[in-house]
Amino acid sequence: MFKVFATDVVVSKGYDNSSALKYSDDGTSVRFRIGKKVYDTRAENNTRWVNVSVKAFGTVCERIKKMQLKEGSFIHIAGRLDEDNWVDTTTNEK
Repeated sequence: MFKVFATDVVVSKGYDNSSALKYSDDGTSVRFRIGKKVYDTRAENNTRWVNVSVKAFGTVCERIKKMQLKEGSFIHIAGRLDEDNWVDTTTNEK
């Protein structure tokens, strides 16, 4: 777990034209992705996007609702970075 500060990041669009922000049925949690364009000499046009998934609960979720974030909103965010691991069902690799 790391404490992370992300500045000038943008709320990324959802997959397959879905909503950028996804709230739980009871409205107590939200998840969305943020992205930042970074310089990378190996990438096309020397830039690439770094995307991070964000999850918020409780009072933080309420604040996000009040801010009326949407796709393309620029934000500054501080939080905890946790790494998830999973097993690929095809190759059985982590």
